[in-house]
Amino acid sequence: MEWKAGESERQQAVCKAAQEHMQALEIRTRAMAAGLSVEAYAEAEKADVGKLVSALDSATNDAEVEAVIDAHAAELEVQDAATNAELKTQGSQQFLEQKLKKQRITTDTKQEIERAEKAVNEACSE
Repeated sequence: MEWKAGESERQQAVCKAAQEHMQALEIRTRAMAAGLSVEAYAEAEKADVGKLVSALDSATNDAEVEAVIDAHAAELEVQDAATNAELKTQGSQQFLEQKLKKQRITTDTKQEIERAEKAVNEACSE
C-alpha cells in the first residue's frame, strides 16, 4: 500500500514536471514566432494582462464587465486574423525568396515540442 502511494506521488511529480516543461516550450515558441526574446514576450504579455485587469477593475456593473470581455475577445480575434494573413503572406514571400520578417520556429524546437507533448501524455495518463 505504501509503495503504491509513493508511486502515485512520483507519478504526479513527473506529470507536473512534464507539464511545466511543455509550458516553457510553448512560451519560447510563441516568443520565437513573434520575433521576440522570451523576456520581451513575457513583458508584452504582462502588459496586455495588466491592461485587461485594469479595464475589468474600472467596470462598475456586469454589463461593463461583459463589454470589456467582448472588446478583449474582439482584439484577440483581430490579432489572430492578422497573424493568419501574415502567415499566408509569408508563404508567398518564401516563393519570391524574400526574407521573413519574423523568426521561424526551428525544426529542433518543433521536435522538442513533439517530445514534450509525448512525455506529458505518457506521464499524465496513468
